[in-house]
Amino acid sequence: MKYQHDDVINLASGIDHSEGICKGIDGNVYLGGEAGQIYRLTLEGNLSQVAHLEGGGILLGLTACLDGRFIVCDPVNKCLWKVDVEHNTWEVFVKSSKSLELITPNWGAFLPDGSYVFSDSGNWKSADGFLVRVLPNGEVKKWSGACPDFPNGLALSEDGSGIYVLESTPGLLSYLPILSDGSSGIKQIICEIPGVPDGVTVAKNGHLIISCYRPDTIYVWSKDEGLEVLIEDPEGTVVAAPTNTIFSGHGNRDLIWPNFARWNIAKLETSYEGIPILSF
Repeated sequence: MKYQHDDVINLASGIDHSEGICKGIDGNVYLGGEAGQIYRLTLEGNLSQVAHLEGGGILLGLTACLDGRFIVCDPVNKCLWKVDVEHNTWEVFVKSSKSLELITPNWGAFLPDGSYVFSDSGNWKSADGFLVRVLPNGEVKKWSGACPDFPNGLALSEDGSGIYVLESTPGLLSYLPILSDGSSGIKQIICEIPGVPDGVTVAKNGHLIISCYRPDTIYVWSKDEGLEVLIEDPEGTVVAAPTNTIFSGHGNRDLIWPNFARWNIAKLETSYEGIPILSF
């Protein structure tokens, strides 16, 4: 089903070029800004800044933890933070080391064993991106180099057996199985994506929501129907560089995303139902 502009609701305005978005364990939406801000957004549309990194940073992927903190990717400081927004405390979760230099940490997700995998996009159009796995004991190692072309958004599959990975240049959606020892299996290409895809969100029944920085389009992919336009906006008004999406609201069917080019948060009531996101 393709949706129209009139179906989109503006939840809130006034965010600073937000890309990262996640649903906290309290049910609220959390977003990052490009100067080190973390925002909280209620489903009623109340927006507030709840944390700020001294010295600044660009905050990309956010992941909620069971203790209420968030793992946050920061390509400016080339690290991942673990943030307590209630006390504005920022603890380094992952940083560069002699064995693994971070370039552009971008987006992450928990795996069923409690480990955490995140994309390091590398340098733009340099095909030097990779994926990193953080074990529950804190050990950090390169997980896969099979998606080098600016690996961006990623998401755990509905059954937990692998992860979907988006590469942005050129646009490509792939699947990496998780092997029994926790390592990455052989890359399986699903489809090419026109433009510059940014985020991938998993819905039930095998549907994937793919948001694009360019063009101003959100796609839906399924095995039966392939890649289809969910909503698009050639004028960049209600859909304007949608970076990443989440499902929330009644029945987990409301698709919510930040419009990077418009400084606002949009909501679309859909027929799709998002899957619960793992937290540890």
